[in-house]
Amino acid sequence: MSRYLVIGDPVVTLGAGTLVPDGALIVEDDSVVRVGPRAELENDGPFDKVLGSAGHFVMPGFVNCHYHSELAIGPGLYQYIYERAHVYVGSALGPIAEQDLYNAILWGLVTAIKGGQTGTVDMFYGRPSLTDFGAPVALQAYADAGMRTMFGLVCRDQNTIVHEEDEAFLRRLPPELAEEVRRSPMSLAWPLDRIFGTYGTLLKEWHGRQGRIQIAAAPDWTPACSDELYLRCHRLATEHDTGMLTHAVETRSEAMFSMERYGKPAVQRLAELGVLSPHAVLEHFVWVTDDEIGMFADSGAVASNNAGSNLRLSSGICRLRDILAAGGRMAFGTDGISFSDREDFFQELRLACYLQRIPRKFEEARLPSEDVMRAAAQNGARAIGREGKLGSLEPGRLADLLVVKKDRICYPPGRYDAEPFLDVIFDRAESGDIDAVLVNGKVLMEGGRVTVVDEDAVRANFAESVERIYAPSAERQRWVELGAAVEPVVIDFYRRWYETPVNPAYVYNCRSLPRS
Repeated sequence: MSRYLVIGDPVVTLGAGTLVPDGALIVEDDSVVRVGPRAELENDGPFDKVLGSAGHFVMPGFVNCHYHSELAIGPGLYQYIYERAHVYVGSALGPIAEQDLYNAILWGLVTAIKGGQTGTVDMFYGRPSLTDFGAPVALQAYADAGMRTMFGLVCRDQNTIVHEEDEAFLRRLPPELAEEVRRSPMSLAWPLDRIFGTYGTLLKEWHGRQGRIQIAAAPDWTPACSDELYLRCHRLATEHDTGMLTHAVETRSEAMFSMERYGKPAVQRLAELGVLSPHAVLEHFVWVTDDEIGMFADSGAVASNNAGSNLRLSSGICRLRDILAAGGRMAFGTDGISFSDREDFFQELRLACYLQRIPRKFEEARLPSEDVMRAAAQNGARAIGREGKLGSLEPGRLADLLVVKKDRICYPPGRYDAEPFLDVIFDRAESGDIDAVLVNGKVLMEGGRVTVVDEDAVRANFAESVERIYAPSAERQRWVELGAAVEPVVIDFYRRWYETPVNPAYVYNCRSLPRS
């Protein structure tokens, strides 16, 4: 049995008492067993290890509620809204060696740990050339990195190129181009019998492994999934008491498509299908209407605000303030393309909150830091399938936590003493301040260095793999050319939905002012 003392001034428990000044906690094996004043707990030794000090604070680790582990293959210069970028995504899906995929994902998890993330909700598209789409390779990287995950292999069965039936869209193209697109991986749609066969295999071989890995159903997003596919995934999530992950109301076109195709907003569609349940995690959640916010809040589902990704992909700004005010369960994620490509979860949370400082009511100020912190922790725990076991640092909870240095955050001395401590964290903390990370009571990082794997070797292996992954081939180059050929037709297809007026939720400035 391992037994650790973790010291912080304060310990941010997010339990019944939010902060324990000059506090400590005792971790035995995978769990927190005691929390209280440092002077009391430090006499309850011996301990195998002592982490932290009065110059640190301790807090729950972050659950990244929207992540794509395979995007670690290489950061990009993201600039297009997803529907436009989609026609190029398939060009990255050429054959790949399992070892190279593993090296890339493991390096991504190392950067996530260094960014304060102790778990992810991972929507994995996979590689059709690999056994079980490469999902076991990704899960082995999680096992070796020591992180938690709710892991879903993505599936889709309709409208896989744009938001209309595939053959209808292909008729918009010259016949020879249409045939090439039909044979390419542009759709990201793999055969459902293979997808669900792999899902069964992953449930049998990986679900529950090491108490850290869970397998989820993952219908891709509302335009690309039929009602039947959503219902099938919901049944599987209910049967196995696991998650159902889906992108929902990420873009303007997605929202407009739902009104045109189904005669109702997308969240209402999911609610009426009966799949909007506590098992569901909705990713992005930008283009949600007033009526849908109430449906969502009543459902028990969790939504992930991916502030950096939403900006980088031109998706918009999640209505975090409005959703929290309605009692909706909001969590936070990076989408695997975090702001500045740093996977710094403090930065992501800060950006999400700053975007809510909207000049619409003079009296509105910052979102309450404690409310946001509790939302991130508790809803992250629900999203990853560990409600009641994560989300706070209290006796009986799993020991997923961060030990963070205060010297830079609280400099100059005395300047922030009178400020609410959680406000100081929100405004000033960053990933470089994190000293140690624990998951399931195991130390994954100490002294700012990941220790569960050889960080330098993982980084070097990743660099070598990227050279092979991005080695040009005639086939992949042609897939890029197909994207460029299809792109003008895609832009023309979506234009009407961008020309249709909407009633905006957030307005930051104006084109003109009234004259007296």
